[in-house]
Amino acid sequence: MLAKCLIINVLRLIIVILFFIAFLNITYTARHTAATVVFLANRVSMENVAKILGHANLNMTRHYAKVLDQSILNDMENVERSFRQ
Repeated sequence: MLAKCLIINVLRLIIVILFFIAFLNITYTARHTAATVVFLANRVSMENVAKILGHANLNMTRHYAKVLDQSILNDMENVERSFRQ
């Protein structure tokens, strides 16, 4: 009887640990998606993204926010337009 209760408790603990790991992964993915797809793709500055995410410095923000190829293309097109004028 005691062994059965211990096994059930261990299984419950394993399930709780797995849910916690899944929660951490979902949180990381949501922050990364917000930084790249929502903020940077809509031309929000890296400094403002850092404030929105609650980071003390830009290094942590750079961890979450990769520079999008499309934003680089848009910036280069803006530079090209300014040279033509």
